[in-house]
Amino acid sequence: MRERVRSFLGVWAPMILGVLLVALAVNFLVSPRSPSAYLSFVVDPVGAFVCGGIVILIGGILMMSTYGRWRKARAARTPADKRQKSAPP
Repeated sequence: MRERVRSFLGVWAPMILGVLLVALAVNFLVSPRSPSAYLSFVVDPVGAFVCGGIVILIGGILMMSTYGRWRKARAARTPADKRQKSAPP
């Protein structure tokens, strides 16, 4: 597989998914609820906040773990002599 495709699938796709999950959860929490619109689908406000919070947590974990893998891979690609020069004495 080409390096750019692997980079996108391994780093950027999970980060984009995490951002979309967080955006969806924030939209769910912020949007006004119309109780008369769907009478068969009534969500308890506490349940809505718990659901939104869990989705934000999952999206955040997905973004943070992917960012950590990206930093680790980037550090492994840099030459060893360059890493030693940048380290404080």
